[in-house]
This record gives sequence, structure tokens and C-alpha cells, in this order.
Amino acid sequence: KPQTRSANTHVMVWSDIPEKSESFMFPQDKVVPVGSNMTFCCIVKEKDDFKEMMYGRQEMSATRLSRRTYAITVTNQPASGNTGTNVICCSQRLTLTGAVVFVGYPPGDEGLVCETRDLASAECSWKKGRDTRLRMKRSRTKYTLNGRDCLEANERKTWWCSSKVWEESWTLVARNPLGTVQLTDSAQLTDRVHLLAPVNVTAVEVEAWSATLQWSWSVASYKKLEMVCQLQLFAHELSSTRNYSGPGLSSVVLESLRPDVDYTVTLRCGSKHSFWKWGNESAPFRIHTKMDRPDALDVWMWMDSSNTGRVFWKPLSVRKSHGALVGYEVSQSSAEEDGRTPVSLPPGNFSYPIILNNSSDITVAVAARNPAGLSQLNVFLYINNINSQLSVSELLGTNGSFVLSWQPNVNASSGYAVEWVPTGCSGLCPVDWKKVPESDCSFTVNSDSLVAGVRYTVSVYSLSTGALTLLQRWQGYSQEMIPSQSVSKLSPIQTGSDVLLSWKATAMEHQRGFIRGYTVYLANAAHLDLIANISDPEVQSYRVKGLSPSFYKFVVKAYTSAGEDAGSTVDIKIEMDTADMLFVGILVPLGIMFCCLILISICCYKKREWVKKAFYPEIPGPKVPGDWSSPQGPLDVKPSPHSLVHIVENPERDFTKEGLFLVPEEEEESENDNIEVDTDSDEPALLRYYNQVVGDGSHSNQVSDSSGSSTASVGSTQTEITYAGIQSPTSSQGACGGGGYRPQMQSVAGPAEPQIEFEADFQDDGLNTGYKPQCSWQLDSPEAENFSGSLGSPTSVTSSQFLIPESSEEKPQPSNTWFHNFLSGKS
Repeated sequence: KPQTRSANTHVMVWSDIPEKSESFMFPQDKVVPVGSNMTFCCIVKEKDDFKEMMYGRQEMSATRLSRRTYAITVTNQPASGNTGTNVICCSQRLTLTGAVVFVGYPPGDEGLVCETRDLASAECSWKKGRDTRLRMKRSRTKYTLNGRDCLEANERKTWWCSSKVWEESWTLVARNPLGTVQLTDSAQLTDRVHLLAPVNVTAVEVEAWSATLQWSWSVASYKKLEMVCQLQLFAHELSSTRNYSGPGLSSVVLESLRPDVDYTVTLRCGSKHSFWKWGNESAPFRIHTKMDRPDALDVWMWMDSSNTGRVFWKPLSVRKSHGALVGYEVSQSSAEEDGRTPVSLPPGNFSYPIILNNSSDITVAVAARNPAGLSQLNVFLYINNINSQLSVSELLGTNGSFVLSWQPNVNASSGYAVEWVPTGCSGLCPVDWKKVPESDCSFTVNSDSLVAGVRYTVSVYSLSTGALTLLQRWQGYSQEMIPSQSVSKLSPIQTGSDVLLSWKATAMEHQRGFIRGYTVYLANAAHLDLIANISDPEVQSYRVKGLSPSFYKFVVKAYTSAGEDAGSTVDIKIEMDTADMLFVGILVPLGIMFCCLILISICCYKKREWVKKAFYPEIPGPKVPGDWSSPQGPLDVKPSPHSLVHIVENPERDFTKEGLFLVPEEEEESENDNIEVDTDSDEPALLRYYNQVVGDGSHSNQVSDSSGSSTASVGSTQTEITYAGIQSPTSSQGACGGGGYRPQMQSVAGPAEPQIEFEADFQDDGLNTGYKPQCSWQLDSPEAENFSGSLGSPTSVTSSQFLIPESSEEKPQPSNTWFHNFLSGKS
């Protein structure tokens, strides 16, 4: 590079001659600032080959300047290490030559300050700036103060420099190969006083509450200096700082110490006027104060019944015990007693049982004792009306604490007391309390004194010299949790197809929250189906209705605001009740039959015309051709044993007219049989009707014909009117005489005489005309038992003539049954 060749390059070219037998590199041990650019040249020995040039651990791209000369250029060089940065020239087998370059910074020192320690000489110090990265002796920074070398700083022992005389102004020069820094400072002697540490610190007198300390100074001139001293006291985890002042201060009295406490004391002082800084601190010194009587105890009384209770007191802290306690003394008295009998208790006891006298109040005094003496008595006055009954409110915790507030009370001359105790506890319970000043009407029971899932009873009392008054009472949980135990005594009771589930609530100590209700589940395989959610915790039963016969498993769980418990399980097999089965077996068929009858009746009513035609057709009256105008006479009729005609008085009919009464077949039995006549039978009623027609035939022939034709006419029994026989008119010899219709009179037969005899002889009476009834007749033919088959025959048993009523207007009436009326649409 001829155009950029420097003086060093000319030297290298001049050195590049064949006579040179060793390899070498330019420049050597150069000091340059960080960020500069440099060119390094390597001249290789004759007959040695060149491979590369390295800058530190970085391989560089070399440029060949001549036959044996190679060069590299490094830009923006970083700061080198403690020993500089190596640049080497290598062949294929070994390192040929190399050089070291030192890349660093100029001095960066600042903040020169001078002060005096002995009120005569000066000590100047400053802050060292950034590291120059120059460690070699010839390149490190040199310091001079007011033209004098600072040997301490030059040897890198400290960053300060001293002067035996206070000169009030100083100039510090810092110089290295890369640059120079100049610092100045000026001040009055009294403004820069930095005292040395006190020596020989001792405790002259130590009491329970105070101690006296002394010390000395190593510089005599301090005795006239106005100074301020600071003492720091350390005891256990507590610390305090106290300041004292005076000319040449060498002793102080420490007040308000605590008895029987180890204190560690450190001391430092400074100039009071134009305070510059605290001097050096003395070595720690230990002080142990003496013992003193304990502080008064915090006493409380808690009643677990109407006449028994316990008096509690809180243990004293180390700060309040004033020495190791050796025990407690408790005394109890009442208005009826003159003196007190103290009871000594070991230091591990913090309660004592008491028994109340219902007739008077009691006073309890408790004191603590240590080797120095007995504490002040704490007197507690208990009045019997303290436990007045108040309504208990529900209290909910807030972040694990109880936040309380109450109305002010004018009788709270000594403040208030807040008491909290686990609900339902008896015996030695963990009672806790806190006294509150009368100016406060609120208090927070912290979570560290409460247990989650435990119900507490919290009470607020007003304190006065005469008594305690209960102001307010709560119950609650600082933090609700799910119940630790499930409901107890879960039992099922089957009632028909219902199951009544009943249970008992979980005990209070296992509820761990206010029970808000219960949930009832039906267990199905691996899941639970909710049946009911009972939001009233007082309800402890539930009826599951309408269960079919099967096996069931029920789960009942109690829940709080935190969730449900694990649940109690009960199973039951539902079986059909015998009485229910019988009731169902009877009621269901009856209901089905009743419904069917209603449907059939409705259908028949709607189709009554068709039913009447199909099952109850109209029977037309008989119509006989011929002349029936010949005079009528009595007929000799031998009736069938089943054809009986009764005379019945019917108030609805006209008694001026003669009529017939329809007699069912069943009335042929004896009256002693007490058999009812079935008037609702579907069979047509048989009318037994006997008539007489007066003719010209002989009497003997008619009688003979009657027996023969009566048997022959036994064929039809389906008509409503049965004609038993018509006899030709003869002279009637019977007792019955007269004209017109006369009914037949049935003879009365006893049960021992089943057959009824009839009079067969009729006397002729020429004066009588028309039909005449038979007055007496008897069954004298063995064929009478077979006449039942001839009932309903339209022909006479003695002649071929039809029986025609006297007038064509008279027609036979059908039987008036309910079925007939139903089909006719009558009511």
C-alpha cells in the first residue's frame, strides 16, 4: 500500500532484506485508547512459510506487502485484558513472532473530598471512575496532591491521600499514557471533622431500669469539641437509638431500660456545630439489667355454668415479667367473707376454677411472682347478673377475622372487653379476650387467634369499677368449611309406595360452618340424581313419593356456604303392600267393569231403536176372520196348572171395568217358598188367560176335545199371552153364575198338597150369556204337569176357535219392565 504507508511501514520495508535471519512484528507494546484502528506487520524469516495472523483468538485476513512482509488492520479495538491483547504471526507448523497491544481508557476519577480526623492533618479521598484496563506498571494511573506524590494511591492500596497540614484547598492530578484528570477541593477545618471511635466503653452502674456508660478518646483535642453522640440499644428483636450531646462527651446515663434484659450497646459521635458526618462506631458492649417485680396480669373470668367457672390470666411476656416467674397467687373472697386465702400455682398455670355463691358476688385477685417480688394484684369483681340472656346474632368472618362494632355505653368507664370462646365448650376451654379503651366501639379479632371451621361465641362487655355488663353476643365462623362428618342416623321408612327419610344433624364440632340445608340424592350407578334441596336446616326428614317396587339407594348431604359433606347413604327395597295389592286387585276390575257398563249403556241408548227391533220386537194382536156376534155363554175351561189368574186391585185403574192380572210362572210355587219374582228377566212374561165362548156344541164333546187339543197345542211359549183352552158353552152347575167376565179364583193349597183339584162340572144356565170365569177348578188330569210346554199357544185346548176379547179396543199389554222402558226411552 504505497499511498498509505506510514513511517512504520518504511521501517518494515527496510527490514525486509535477505540478510535478516529472524522473524519479527511491528509495533511492539503499544498503548492505545479503546475504539482506535491499528495496522500490524509481520516479516517472515527466510525459508519460512507464512500461514496466518491472529488478533487475540480471532483469525485475521492478512495482506502481503512484499516477499516476506504481511499486514493486518484492526478497527474499533475493544478494551484489552489485564495483560493486554496478543497479536501473533504463524506458519504451517509453529508461531513465528508476535506483539502485545494495550487498549484502555484515560483516568476517570472524580469527587475529591478532604477532611480531618485529629483536628490538625487532612485526609483526601475521591471516587475512582471506570477501570482504565491498564495494569502494567508503566501504563497505570499516577496521582499527585498539591504537587506531592500520593504513594498510597499509586500503590493501589486505597483511593485516598493524606497531608500532615490542613491547607484548606487541594488539587489532585491523575495521569496515565492515555490522558490526565485534575480534581480540586477546599473547606474550613471545623467543617470537615470526622471523629474517631470511642475506646474503653464500660458500664459504671447498672440497675433494673437504668445504666451508666463511660468511654474515652484517643485524641486529646476532642475534650474541648462540642459533639453529639448516638447510642444504639439492641435487646432480643427490639432496637432503639438515643442521642446525647456535650463538650468532650465521655459518659451518658441510659434511662427506661427493661429489667432482666440483655442489652448490646454501640456508640458513635460527631461534631455538633457544622455537623459533617458520624465518626467511627465503637466496639459492641453488653449490659444486663437487674430484675424487678412483674407487671400486673390481664385477668378474665368465664362461667361454664350458672355457679361454676374459671378465672383466666394471660402469660406475661419477657418484657413484662421483669425476670423469670416462679408462680402465681390466686385469692377469692365474697361479701360474706372477711379475708382472702391465697392459693399458689406453678408458673405453667394460667387459670383457676371458682365456685359462685348464688347469694352474693365474688372478688378474685391474681398476682405473678418472680425472685424480685410479687406483682400488683389484679382484682376482678364478678356480679351474678352478668350472664343476662340476650339474643345471639349470626356473625360471618371476613378474611378469617371477626370485625365487630357496637353502640357506645355510658357505663363503660373502664372501657370494653371482647371475649371469644369456642361454642359449646365446657371445662378448660381456650378462652380469649381483649380489653378495648372506652373511646373505641369497634374491634377486629385477628385470624391468628381463630381456627377455621370452629364456631365461636363472641361477647362484648362494658367495664366499670362496679360490674360487667353484657352488651352484645354473636356466634359465627371466621372461615366456614365443609362439614367433617355426614348426617347421622339416616333411616328409611316405607309407607306404601312412599319412603320417609329421616336423619339427625351433624354435631356442632363437626359442622365447621352454619348448616344452610340438606340435599337428597338418588344413587344411580356412578352418579347422583338430585331429588330435593331442603333449604331449611331445621327440617330433617323428606318423603320420597311414588316409588315402584325396586331397590333404591339414597344419599343425604348437609351443606354450608363452603360446600357439601361426603354424605350418608341408606338403601331400601320397595315391596308392594299386601293391603294395597288387594285394594288394587279389587278396585281396578270394578273400575274397568263400571267403565264398560257405562260405555255399553251409552251405546245401547244411542242405538235403542235397533236394539228394540233386534231383541224386543212388537208382537201384533190376534186377528181372526169370521162373525163373532153370536151370543156368548160360559165355557168349560180346564186350565193348565201353570195358568193362574189373580184378581189384583189396582188403584190406578177404573174399577167399573173388569181386567186381568199377569202372574209370572214362578208364582205357581207355594207361597211358603218366599221366592221373589224376577221382574227384570229378559224372557217374555207368560199370561195365563182363560176365556169361555158360548156355542152350540155339546158339553160332553167339548170336554173330550179339551183334553186332546190341550196337549196338541203345547208348542209356543214365546208370546206374551197364553191361551190355555176354550170350552164350548154348556149349562154351568158351579157356584159362580152371572153374565160377563168373571175372574178365576185360585184355590189355596197347603204345602203338603202340591196338586190342586178343580171342579170340572159346570151347570148349564140358560139365562147367562157371554164369558163367565171359573170359580173353582182342580187339576184332575195327570197330563197337567206337561201343560207348561203349551203356554203361549194361540189356540184353545178344546176348540179351534181363537180367544177374542169382547171388544176390539182391548189389547194385551206387554210387561212393564225396566229394560222395556229403557228401550222405549221412558224414564
